[in-house]
Amino acid sequence: MEGGASSGGRFKLHDQLELQEFQEMFVIKPVESPDRGFSIDRRDGNCRPLDGDTFSDSPSKVSTIYGVAGTIRLLSGTYVLVITSRKEVGTFLGSPVFRVISMRFLPCNIEALKFSTSQEKRDEAYFRTLLKTVESTPGLYYSYEMDITLNLQRRYKLAEGWINKPLWKQADPQFVWNRNLLEDLIESKLDGFIIPLIQGSFQAIQLKLNSALATVTLISRRCTRRLGTRMWRRGANLEGDTANFIETEQLLEVDGFRFSLLQVRGSIPLLWEQIVDLSYKPRLRIIDHEQTSNVVERHFRDLLQRYGETVAVDLTNKHGDEGQLSAAYAAEMQKLQVVRYVSFDFHHYCGNSNFDNLNVLYEQISEDFEKQG
Repeated sequence: MEGGASSGGRFKLHDQLELQEFQEMFVIKPVESPDRGFSIDRRDGNCRPLDGDTFSDSPSKVSTIYGVAGTIRLLSGTYVLVITSRKEVGTFLGSPVFRVISMRFLPCNIEALKFSTSQEKRDEAYFRTLLKTVESTPGLYYSYEMDITLNLQRRYKLAEGWINKPLWKQADPQFVWNRNLLEDLIESKLDGFIIPLIQGSFQAIQLKLNSALATVTLISRRCTRRLGTRMWRRGANLEGDTANFIETEQLLEVDGFRFSLLQVRGSIPLLWEQIVDLSYKPRLRIIDHEQTSNVVERHFRDLLQRYGETVAVDLTNKHGDEGQLSAAYAAEMQKLQVVRYVSFDFHHYCGNSNFDNLNVLYEQISEDFEKQG
């Protein structure tokens, strides 16, 4: 097993790597311990840990990379995704956090391309254009020594010794953006190189709070269960997973104490869709399905298991198509006694940037805030 360095009892990933490009393989080695590392066969994409390997020829190119995000297999072979530049953006619970600035796919399909038909080559070229889109994915963050997929509240419930595990084993799978790209690295037991990435946002600021220096961190984690662009992906699936579900954590650190406030958002957990056309506001369609009540129940059962007591705030407009959606949601929530439902027409109260009117919402949920601590 390829372990990472230890950091005060914690598992730490290799944070700076040397990429050596040979004719038949890529070799990736940690800068701080060049005797470790692994090779990737450029003919078939197989990964193999280095075991005292020596090479008779010199690499044609040597460059520095900052992590391996995973591998993907297309029609004519494997591509390896590496992080080529990064930027430190703050710390999470004392550990540096980085934003991915650029990535690059390394093709490992020399043999397969020789025997591909012209149609397969055209298909492969099309898929490579999609890989270019992946290379420029915005809002990817990670840490070499802290799993940032886990919020503070869940972290405190973990068993002792959990932080000694490799980062990918600590991570919450639903917030690992590159989860499906890590299989080859996991299979090859390359734990010290496996970086769980989140997609979302990360900001940290320092300020004075009653003369004490405080750090406020805002981190959003996008769920991987029901992805899709706005309007094209709406509502829930039959398992209760909602489109574009995001967990946002506001973390305050002051005088040795840590406070964490969690909010989650997602598409309204009914079965519905938006018929995308050229209109400014495409029409909504609620799908009449016998499983609707079960879908809503599954969605909130998952939230209650993950987060404990939950208040559901409905922010939709109360007129037109949105009004019908809101009414259907309210009707389903009346059947669900374990979650408090609050309706707040955000457009009506806060239109034209009248955000002071959020006090109207806060008055409705202030008791819940007090009760939840």
